[in-house]
Amino acid sequence: MFEVRRLRLLRELAAHGTVAAAAQACALTPSAVSQQLALLEREARTPLFIRDGRRLLLTDAAQVLVTHAEIILTQLERARAEVSALAHKVQGTLRLAAFPSAASALAAPAIAACQAYHPDLNVVLSEQEPGPSLVDLRMRRLDIALVYEYNLLPRLPHSGVELEPMLQEPVMLALPRTHPRAGAEGPYSLEALRDERWIAPRRDDSLRTVLERACESAGFRPRLDYISDDYSVVLALVQSGLGVSLVPRLVVEQLAADVTLRPVENLSLTRTVSIATRAGGGADPVVNALVLALRRAARQG
Repeated sequence: MFEVRRLRLLRELAAHGTVAAAAQACALTPSAVSQQLALLEREARTPLFIRDGRRLLLTDAAQVLVTHAEIILTQLERARAEVSALAHKVQGTLRLAAFPSAASALAAPAIAACQAYHPDLNVVLSEQEPGPSLVDLRMRRLDIALVYEYNLLPRLPHSGVELEPMLQEPVMLALPRTHPRAGAEGPYSLEALRDERWIAPRRDDSLRTVLERACESAGFRPRLDYISDDYSVVLALVQSGLGVSLVPRLVVEQLAADVTLRPVENLSLTRTVSIATRAGGGADPVVNALVLALRRAARQG
């Protein structure tokens, strides 16, 4: 008989690649994870791992177990959701994570509407980037997460998670209003900005990667003179004429920045915002209450 907790650890090892990373995801020490995986190997009565330096490579038997672990964990989530649905009540505490621009534009109005309609429901919001949010969601430290994906980058890993696209927004070129080309209309060529100073986010390293790849596709490496974790700083630097940047439209709308937004010529740049929930949890009325409120907030926005 396999213990569910150990199967969950095996899934995280498969997702993260190293015992140290899996331990961090599970809020355990590496030695504790190693001990539990050794016990799982004994339960399986067949080798599950091949040590390669600091990494544990999964054998074919381990890969079979990972596949079944996903099914088992999804079925357990489905069972919890269906039992919760029998109560016909929306109450308790729900844990939501959202990245900053979604927290203000989508999460705030959705939480207010949801709690007005369901006064016995308490929604706890934390601000988090997509990667950590999905880990916490899989580990049941969160119930819902708002995440994003850029079309120039690989899709987010979503084992054990269901992603529901909620909106797709363009990633726009932000120019100071004093820029010589700010008054023109239509798409603008990145190649014409090769000598500009560029401003990039630090925390949203995926957007910085999109910026770098977009510029490289135009034949140059951007000169990143300013990097900030705060989008209000990024846009203030643009507004002050200190450089140009690429930003999702939602960010600019939320901060009401006085900058010129232009689409990029010959290159489609988009960011898709999705609702992430645990696979199998679709019947949970508590989760569904906030999901519906988030959908409404996205439509009204």
